[in-house]
Amino acid sequence: MTSAHDVAAAVVRRTGAITTMKLQKLVYYSQAWHLVFHGEPMFEERIEAWQQGPVTPSLYARHSKKYQVQDWPHGSERELTAEQLSTLDWVLGKYAHFSAEALSRMTHMETPWRSARGLCEEDEKSTAQISQDQMRYFYARQRTDPDIAVAQAAASSAMEGVDLDDEWQQTLREVATGARSADDLIAEEIRRAQSQ
Repeated sequence: MTSAHDVAAAVVRRTGAITTMKLQKLVYYSQAWHLVFHGEPMFEERIEAWQQGPVTPSLYARHSKKYQVQDWPHGSERELTAEQLSTLDWVLGKYAHFSAEALSRMTHMETPWRSARGLCEEDEKSTAQISQDQMRYFYARQRTDPDIAVAQAAASSAMEGVDLDDEWQQTLREVATGARSADDLIAEEIRRAQSQ
């Protein structure tokens, strides 16, 4: 069975030197998205809702008091299946460009961490486990069919008094399917606003 240490070793091999906080968050997102994509955990170790976001205690025990790691000799990438490596590469493509602090803030806004923390204050310690069912349910909802996502955006905009015409809905559909990048759309809108 793959362990969190094997996942950490694969992350560090792909990213190079990495802060321990960022490593923890990338391992967490790998677990979460593997639950979504394949319906099973990538590893069995528990993930807890600590102050700085999700933490796998078994990893923390190996990097405690270290800010950064250069390698992870406690596991082996060779233990990961092709499906697990595919999930890991997808996660790194989506999340690795964020800083450790940004990833921590993201997890603080997401239901699995918040739900596990319950009524804890933000600066209060907690060892509450983040539920795999919560992770699967929450992140699966993030993967919505593009047409449904556009319809929901149009309905939300209409409730705010803004009508999204057919052209805007098509533009949003292109962004949702990846045919057009959100960055390009934003840059185009900035140029359009500056030229008026």
